[in-house]
Amino acid sequence: MLSALRQRDETGHGSFVQSGLFETNMVLVAQHMARAAFDGKEPPPFGDPKMEKPWPVYDVFNTAEPGNQVFVGVVTDTQWKSFCSAFGLTDLLADASLGTIPKLAAARTRILPRVAEVFSKLSKAELMTRCEKLGLPFAPISRPGELFDDPHLKASGGLLPVNLARNRASNGKPVADLPGLPLSFDNERLRLRHQPPRVGEHGQEIARELGLKDQEINGLIAEAIVTVPRDTA
Repeated sequence: MLSALRQRDETGHGSFVQSGLFETNMVLVAQHMARAAFDGKEPPPFGDPKMEKPWPVYDVFNTAEPGNQVFVGVVTDTQWKSFCSAFGLTDLLADASLGTIPKLAAARTRILPRVAEVFSKLSKAELMTRCEKLGLPFAPISRPGELFDDPHLKASGGLLPVNLARNRASNGKPVADLPGLPLSFDNERLRLRHQPPRVGEHGQEIARELGLKDQEINGLIAEAIVTVPRDTA
């Protein structure tokens, strides 16, 4: 928004600023996608399923397909009722001790194994289809390495080609499409301005900005205080 205001101040024209929720979340995954691309293998997942939550269901579940998981959330009384009815958990729905969301949240250790058992018998596609019909929050769990071909990211122009092998050889992709900033101005996405710098790429430039003379900089390079790329040393 501030960028649009600055543009208005300088040109007299504002901008229509957009920021997509999905693209914003993908920026948080960008480092893991970069690791998957560079190492040539998926990074290990992280997260604590025992974390206390204010809802009965707000977790990642295995499906009948090994390695395929889906996040599902049940966060309101209305959702809980439709969820139990649709997935055959009517005994939980009829339990008077589980009559409110706080009570349900307190009983997660009892509820989650039942839910996990039901979900483990459904395919990933079937589980998502049923959640979609119920209006439940859900999302497939994608590994970072799978997001390079994500149709939404590709269609929105949210992936930018980044050179990952400017400092050392990559075991996977030397150049990978990684998420850019999730902003568009006047329906145009921000583009890639610079590739990641090589080690020491701007060392001499910064030293000059600090007022050092070439002779002083060369002395710092000789003492390995300032680093420059190997091919320009």
